[in-house]
Amino acid sequence: MSNFIIYIVTDNNRRRFEIGLSSNIFNTVIELQQSNNLIFNQNPNLHRIIYIEAFTNLPCARKKMSELQHFTNMQIERIIRKSNPNWNNLFPQPHQAFQKRNTHYAA
Repeated sequence: MSNFIIYIVTDNNRRRFEIGLSSNIFNTVIELQQSNNLIFNQNPNLHRIIYIEAFTNLPCARKKMSELQHFTNMQIERIIRKSNPNWNNLFPQPHQAFQKRNTHYAA
């Protein structure tokens, strides 16, 4: 029994959405993170997975994906807010680009 997962990816500004289907979400997350590290990438920086839904069979997953692709942005936002109201990244990156320094102010 394999799971098929529908996911919605967005950029940091939440302006663009991309809907995808995957049988291995962890490989998809790695591919998204690596594809956004390209220097001359013309596509928007879509790397935040903000919605996932699992299915047990492929026809149901494809049907749901085609429904979501015909939705307007407002309808997609409503679906996302039901399961993820703060639009948190469901698979955050394990490291930051730079390490934050502690700031000490004079007393």
